[in-house]
This record gives sequence, C-alpha cells and structure tokens, in this order.
Amino acid sequence: MTETLRIFVGVTLDLEAERGVIGKAIAELPVQTPIEIRRTPPLLPTHEEIFERIANCDRVYFLLGNDITAPAGLEWETAWRLERAVLPLRRSPRPTPAAQEFQRFSPRPWLDFRSATELARIVSLDVARLLQHPINRYGLTVPELERLEIYIRRLDQLQATLDKEPSGAEGGGVLLDSRPRSDK
Repeated sequence: MTETLRIFVGVTLDLEAERGVIGKAIAELPVQTPIEIRRTPPLLPTHEEIFERIANCDRVYFLLGNDITAPAGLEWETAWRLERAVLPLRRSPRPTPAAQEFQRFSPRPWLDFRSATELARIVSLDVARLLQHPINRYGLTVPELERLEIYIRRLDQLQATLDKEPSGAEGGGVLLDSRPRSDK
C-alpha cells in the first residue's frame, strides 16, 4: 500500500516566508506521490496541537533565523522528544545570544542556507532521497524512480558547481592602493 510522505516545517518568525519556498520546491519534484506538509496552527497553538502535527511525520524541517521564537522552540523540543528525523537549517546572519545558545545545543549539525534558492535545493534533494525508500513505501513507478535519480544527480552536480565557484580574489576583484601617489 502506498504511504503518504508527511513533512513538518517549523520556522522562527523571521523565516515564515520560507514555508512557501519549501512547498514550491516539493511541488516541483518530478514525481506524483502524496506528500503532506504540516505546520503549527498560526494562532496560539496548544502543546497538544503541536504534538499531533509532529507525531507521525517522516521528516521535520526546522528553520532557524536570527532569533528563536515561540512556538518554534516547542516544535523543536517536541520533534526530538518524539524521535522524529529532524533536519536543522539556519539562516542567521545576525543571531541573537538566545539563538546562538539554542544552536549550540543541537543534537545534529546545522545546515546553513543563504537564499531561498539554496533552501529549495537542500529540501528538494532531501525529499527526493526520502522518496527513494528501499522498500518503495511511497509507491513510485520505475519511470518515476528513474526521473528522481536523474533529478538527484542534477541537484548534486549543481551543488558541486556551487562549491567550486571561486570566492574572494579568485572570483575577480579590484584592488585599491590607499597609499598616496608620489608621481605628482
């Protein structure tokens, strides 16, 4: 029987728009399989509501911005207590002391992303790999599995290209000499 891939997306308040990025990235996967994206109710969620939404998820994406905010902390704690598969992602160019302390106690390393495009690539690759379950829990056909494999290779190649892009002076630049000129 085909199962639904259940995903929970927890975010801090400054990254609320990234939920849409994740939804769009998942919608663009080259397969047709049921995927459910969950979140905490937006208005005054109870502990029970958060617990219910996370309890049987296959993956929890937790996005941390510059500060840890409610109810994100409770989502984080609940996901770990329920032993869900959490992928901690962060975009924290100016983290508050509370966010720094929160990051320090993560049981898994954080993956950094700098843009919506980078977040979409990370999540797309992760979801594609989840869909490649060894016993085909999600009922993908052979052509879908082949398309998924091509998609994963393309995303891996894109990442390899991004990793090799020159930075600093290797990428070109202008050097300015601040010394006074003596040819005057």
